[in-house]
Order: sequence, then structure tokens, then C-alpha cells
Amino acid sequence: MRSIITRADDLASSRSANEAIAKVVDAGFIRNVSIMAPGPYLEEAAKLLSHREDICFGFHMTLNAEWDQMRWGPVTAKEQVPSLIDREGFFHQDPSWFVQHPPSVDEIIKECEAQLNRLMRVGFTITYADSHMLPERFMPGLQAELDRWIVAKGLINHRYFYKMFPGDMPEDHEQFERVLAKLQDGQYFLLSHPSLYSAEMRLCGNAQVDGEELARGRAKETAFLAQEGLIRISEHYDCRVIRYDEAVPLNGV
Repeated sequence: MRSIITRADDLASSRSANEAIAKVVDAGFIRNVSIMAPGPYLEEAAKLLSHREDICFGFHMTLNAEWDQMRWGPVTAKEQVPSLIDREGFFHQDPSWFVQHPPSVDEIIKECEAQLNRLMRVGFTITYADSHMLPERFMPGLQAELDRWIVAKGLINHRYFYKMFPGDMPEDHEQFERVLAKLQDGQYFLLSHPSLYSAEMRLCGNAQVDGEELARGRAKETAFLAQEGLIRISEHYDCRVIRYDEAVPLNGV
């Protein structure tokens, strides 16, 4: 009667994220992992996790690089996607930039193809598609183009599964149980960004986000998700943790 799609984002974005996501996957509560193809540690991520048949892997479409010091750019040759990059050849930091400077839809689809192909080349089986920072919110018509592309690729579209798990990420068993005890019947979605606390993660900051605060927050998420007993507690409250390919699309889709 109750289920939770549990997802970890940003695999391959950093070594700290790779190690943390591998840790929480081993704990069993996270069943879906979204991968950033432009991430600098994709091959390392593949060695850690691509063999895991119990995990549903997703294409995390990446068109933005939000941090000041840790940056990434397109998988496609930069001269083929000039509207997607800044003067230094990286993705733009904020997707709201697309409002006044809409990139070429053809270049976006070309980059999506390259990113998906790269994920499959390193050994991942990709089942669903979602997006980093949701740039489609800022560009009229992009959502429809992405929807068509996702269907053509035979992938599950993330946007039909966003009934959010209530509240912030729990910190311990007691807090988790209190939320589950009040949970209504239905299918929920729990998003996480696991990462170890490290100097690497402290570099992930910008004018709006303090790197130290972000590093500590993501490490706290990791500590909760890596705890033993989360599956047992969920089942005690008749709540099942599921993959996207076990989920039911919402909103009549």
C-alpha cells in the first residue's frame, strides 16, 4: 500500500560521491542511481557499481555545472555544441541563464545522445532518464523535445514519479519511523545526494551555496542512508522500497 522510490544523484561527479553512493547502495535502501556522464570519475564509478543488477541506473542529463571550482563540460566536442558552453568551454552554472540565452535544441539532443552513449560504453545499463538542475524549466519547448527523445530511447521518464517523501532527509531510525507511521497510502519519491565529507566536496560551492555546509549536509545524508535496518523498518510499516522499473507512473500518464 506504500512504496518509496529511493534515488541517489550525481554518481561520477566526484570521488567522494562515488564512494558514498557505493556505500549506501551496499546498505540496501537506495535502489536507483543517477549518473553524470560528463563527470570526471565516470570510469571509476563504472568499476564500483555497473555490475550491480539490483540497482536501477539512470541517465542524469547534465547541461549545467553549478560550482565555482569543480566544473564540467560537454561529452560532445565543444565546437559541435557552442550554445551549451561558456567562454572557458564549461557548461553554464545556472540553468536560468537559458531564459535569456536559449541554447540550440538540436545541440541539446546531440549532447544527450553522447552522454547516454558514454554511460553505456563504460558498462551501465540505463533504465530511466532525469535531469541535473532541471534546465527544461527555463526553456519553452525543451520538455516536449526531451519527452520525445526519452520515449525514442525506451527509457522511463523521471517526471511522472514526483510525489515527494514528506519532510527533510531523516537523520536516525526514530525520525524515520515517525515519518513512516504517518505516511498515507501511495507511492513516494526520496531524493538524495550522498557524498563523503572531504576537501573535494568543500570545493563544491558558489555564491549561493557554502561548500563547507554542503559537504557536511551531504555527509549527513550518507550517514543516514548507510545505516543498517532501514529496509526492516520500512517493511515493519508496510512500506516497500522500489526501483523506477517497479514503480507506477503518476498523474494518469
